[in-house]
Amino acid sequence: MTGDFRFPLILGYLLPIGFFLLGWGGMEPERARRAAIQGMVALALATVGYFATGFAFHLGGAAVFSDRPGLDALDSIWSPLDRVRGLGWGFIGLKGFFLGGADTPQALALFAAYLPMAATAVLLPVLALFGRARGGWVALVGLLTGALLFPLAACWVWGGGWLASMGQTLARGHGAVDHAGSGVVYLLGGMMAWGALTALGREPPQEGPAEMPPAHFPLLANLGVLLVVVGWLGWSLSGPLHADGARLDAGRIAVNGSLALAGATLTSLFYCWLALGRGDSLMVARGAAGGLVALSAGAPFLPPWAALVVGGVAGLLVPLGVYLVDRVLRLADATAAVATAALPGLWGLLEVAFFADGRWGQGWNGVGAEVYRTVIGQGVSGFFVAPGFLGDGPGQMVAQVVAVVAIGLLGFAGGWLTMAAARWRR
Repeated sequence: MTGDFRFPLILGYLLPIGFFLLGWGGMEPERARRAAIQGMVALALATVGYFATGFAFHLGGAAVFSDRPGLDALDSIWSPLDRVRGLGWGFIGLKGFFLGGADTPQALALFAAYLPMAATAVLLPVLALFGRARGGWVALVGLLTGALLFPLAACWVWGGGWLASMGQTLARGHGAVDHAGSGVVYLLGGMMAWGALTALGREPPQEGPAEMPPAHFPLLANLGVLLVVVGWLGWSLSGPLHADGARLDAGRIAVNGSLALAGATLTSLFYCWLALGRGDSLMVARGAAGGLVALSAGAPFLPPWAALVVGGVAGLLVPLGVYLVDRVLRLADATAAVATAALPGLWGLLEVAFFADGRWGQGWNGVGAEVYRTVIGQGVSGFFVAPGFLGDGPGQMVAQVVAVVAIGLLGFAGGWLTMAAARWRR
């Protein structure tokens, strides 16, 4: 992509703010008042953690896979398979701690670009846990997410790591494809919330028929999803580092985002009509956000009709996920982090392998810049490709499934282990 994307980058900071308001909309008034300071603490922890170690773990090997100027000091990425490190099995970056040696304008711009994504990943489990665990342990979850878990997932997919390189090392499509964080941000954060809430224990069974969660602050929830929309568009159009070298169409990203949002809004509203006979403002707002979460991985690669389908499916996954978490798993997830982030994030990673049509993404993760599957100009491809291209659904699906498993386990284990330690300390 070309052009000056500094303004869209600034808009990306609306993402964590929007998700905070969306989560706040489902909290009881007293809990919401106390959560305001917790949200600010979470953002501070995300910044400090990403500054201290997160940036290095994420982008310590940026110079290995990118030729952007000003990143020469970020030239070390560690692999547990040292003998084949040159083959792309990078696991974690090792340069740039406390931004040491990475204080060039280009490196600082990268820090600013990825910080809102780190903050969003931190907010999801922190808000879900607020009121369920002691504040110190909740803060530890936030710090752990910003300093280690988000950077690890981001290194694997956005930092030249082993998931991104599967297209070259194992000839599995274009490697793990996640344009704007379906897996790296939302699946990770949602699974951390799921794991932590599981460790804290199940709630008593609820009597009577299932009901929609109460909307304590519906206007704030709807304002939150509007900010998420603007922030999502801004960050998705900002030309992130991991998209360097790939051919993308900014217009397709924007159109697909609008269609996914529309599809998710309509299907979540339809679900509410079936369940309640009326719309529910909080559930529709959560469903709309889930549509953007799901589209984040494949926004540049899907045809518009597929973006509408992806959003529509996500809009149904969110209320069904709320029922699953509240009634079946009996977890106290007042902010619906699992339903709004984890489930649509999982679907978002998989939909790339289904619907990527091959028209865009040439050179993604260093694969097929000129020719892919013997076709000149073919990009990221799934099962349903445009005329003239060859489908690569099985290969791309393997890469996407491996990313789902790796990121999902990382998030769930991180959340569960931290809260299990908290319970043991009691």
